[in-house]
Amino acid sequence: MKKILIIRGNQEKDFEFQNDLESAGFSTYITMGESDGFNIANRYGPDIIICDLADIESELGVIKKLNDNSSTECIPLLLITSTSQNAHIRAAMELGADDVLMKPLNHDALLRSIKKRLRKIEIIKEKLTDKIISTENTFLNQSKRTDHILIKIGTNLKIIEFARIVCITALKEYSKLRTDDGSKIVVRKSIRNWVETLPAKDFLRIHRATIVNMLFLDKIEKAGFRSYNLYLKNISTPFPISQRYGNIMKKTFSA
Repeated sequence: MKKILIIRGNQEKDFEFQNDLESAGFSTYITMGESDGFNIANRYGPDIIICDLADIESELGVIKKLNDNSSTECIPLLLITSTSQNAHIRAAMELGADDVLMKPLNHDALLRSIKKRLRKIEIIKEKLTDKIISTENTFLNQSKRTDHILIKIGTNLKIIEFARIVCITALKEYSKLRTDDGSKIVVRKSIRNWVETLPAKDFLRIHRATIVNMLFLDKIEKAGFRSYNLYLKNISTPFPISQRYGNIMKKTFSA
């Protein structure tokens, strides 16, 4: 299935054409804001990008950024805009938009534009000896996740850098992430899966339900006979260290 990344600027309304695109056989991924949209497009290389942003300055800015980047400049880019100003449409095309669709828009026009751009890419691939777009990796290729994880919050995709994760605690089949900006994010991922994903040099499991990023370690205090509490920077509540994982920690530090 062809993968479409939709970069949105309006958090209050759903993307009205998502069901139509999925019914037509596309996989759709939605992200809010230019920053996350650019980072996800840059790292995962979708088959087509649709920009549906809040204002015309943001539209031109993200088009320029995507087309100035070597990883995204060859990806077909469609702009859905609310302005009919010829100067704005011309500026978007000159910056690299493959098509500009004005609101109100019907799903047939959007589908025609998407299919036409994707067909062009297929023709180019067939005519070139070397492939322009590699098909070796899928959109969510785990092997590329060496410094981050891509998670879904509601219907939106978001990149979480490992370096920004302070700690992870278990919530049955879910887990809760705390990041360095104070955010708390619940994801459907077990502690065991996190252990397999996170870099062992920075992250340590201190309890069956807790993983901490040792880069944020503040102090460790004795809490009783053979029991300890671990404190992390900017978090007042201590985390208990179980005896089992305390022994592992001692071996880690002594090594």
